Amino acid sequence: MTIRNSLRTAAVLATSTLALTACSADNPSAPQKDQASESRTTGPEPEQPPAPDRTAAPDDGGGSGLAQVTGRDSIVLTITHVERSASGKSITVSATLKNTGTKSFFGISAYGGTDASIKGRMHSLAGATLTDTGNNMRYYVLRDTAGGCLCSTALRALKPGETVPVFAQFPAPPDNVSSADFQLPTFPNATIPLGAAR
Repeated sequence: MTIRNSLRTAAVLATSTLALTACSADNPSAPQKDQASESRTTGPEPEQPPAPDRTAAPDDGGGSGLAQVTGRDSIVLTITHVERSASGKSITVSATLKNTGTKSFFGISAYGGTDASIKGRMHSLAGATLTDTGNNMRYYVLRDTAGGCLCSTALRALKPGETVPVFAQFPAPPDNVSSADFQLPTFPNATIPLGAAR
């Protein structure tokens, strides 16, 4: 076989292979790659806790939340995350406070509650509680060794449209308690899922 014939044969084979590849790509009956299994290789989708039925869709700049309630002077509290510690002994509730009104809000001191023994409570979330209604138990914000709350402190007035992140840490209800009512002075109760230990 001459070199010219060999080159011609190779060109015909290459053209045939390209034609077959194009046909199989255009053929809907050709086996397709499983897109579901491909997406699973990038890692499982994170589980989203169920949103309580009695709360409205959050208005926190497009983010999702577990619960949302509106308090005095158009301040909106959105619970964004609830997590049990690895030991299962505490629960941390993370949230945002947003001023949806047209005037600055200076009533932050109400969120500190009435327990005067808590250090720095007047500008904190020290007045927050977590209530297990099924077992008729109320949990108060944990304190550090200096008597301060394990919660957001040094809060200041909220300007119109301003949003600030806040948190409060509580003793954890038993593992079999799947939800509780989060309460902050001047706001209605917000029922939140408690989740499992990390």
